[in-house]
Amino acid sequence: MTAARAGSIFESSPQEVVGGPEPIGVRLHDDRQSGDRLGQSTFFRLRFAVDAGQSDDPTIVGVPLRSLGGTKAWEYWVGPQPVEFNLVGGIGFVAAGDHVAVHARKVVGPETDIEAATFAVYRELLQRVAELRYPYLVRIWNVVPEINGGSEDEEVYARFNLGRAMAFDQLGLQPHQYPAATGVGGPAGSPLTVIMLASRSEPFAIENPRQVSAYRYPRQYGPRSPAFARAMLLPERAGGILFISGTASIVGHESLHADIDSQLQETLVNLDELMVAAAARLPGAALGPRRSWRVYLRDPADLEHVEPEVTRRLGDRESVVFLQADICRRELRVEIEGVCQLTTAGTQSRP
Repeated sequence: MTAARAGSIFESSPQEVVGGPEPIGVRLHDDRQSGDRLGQSTFFRLRFAVDAGQSDDPTIVGVPLRSLGGTKAWEYWVGPQPVEFNLVGGIGFVAAGDHVAVHARKVVGPETDIEAATFAVYRELLQRVAELRYPYLVRIWNVVPEINGGSEDEEVYARFNLGRAMAFDQLGLQPHQYPAATGVGGPAGSPLTVIMLASRSEPFAIENPRQVSAYRYPRQYGPRSPAFARAMLLPERAGGILFISGTASIVGHESLHADIDSQLQETLVNLDELMVAAAARLPGAALGPRRSWRVYLRDPADLEHVEPEVTRRLGDRESVVFLQADICRRELRVEIEGVCQLTTAGTQSRP
């Protein structure tokens, strides 16, 4: 792949999407069968379970994290009708008219060079996205086994950041093109899992004025800074969808607080700032009712402290899934990501 024209990360020209892309949304379900009774088109599905294997169905992705507190184990992405899907050589994809989801799970172990493994997975996924002609990265999810293993420049997360940055560098990707992302830790023995969402419409990066952009972190956080935006706003025909990256108790570039309650409150303030910043990018837009959240907890015992406040501040329990995961910084105990609808006054959006 070669560096692309300004505005596109790939050499191939995007297909114009008149009036904005088809809306997409998220629904949480107890199991596959309950989701199959949606009565709506399903784009792709995620199954949360530590032992979640890779299905032969490329529209289903196993995410090796355990759901907590009886929350839903399936996340359905609904809206566009898939027009093509396949699973070849461990690389799966589901393409719709305006969006594509590509995914891979790579077995890694104690002797694996996580930098090289990350670079290889990213290179293969980005190549598939380019071949399918979806030029704009919107959202990436990463589950990295034992993400806090090692120390300083040899920490697993630091090596992962190097591999990701190398793949983006190969594309000529610039910081303003970095997608929203989450990087959390899976248990030992779980696969490196990467899921990418790309579009034929251009999203807008949203940063948090309370935080240093992740890609501008100082050297103390590793040889390469994390390559992601705090959020991505994808305009739609009736407003937009805000993809919020994994957000934690960080102000400037420093982690704040040791106790779970204070970390949660700081995280919620950061989420508020991102939603306000996003609404300001779409004239006349306001946060709509359609929202979905993932809350990652290092210690499952923290659920009783977090759940009441999260549901009070972010929405009803049916829109939140709580997952056990290691957070990318050892001192952090909670991280939250979201997908939020923005609506323009006087319009209705779907699904």
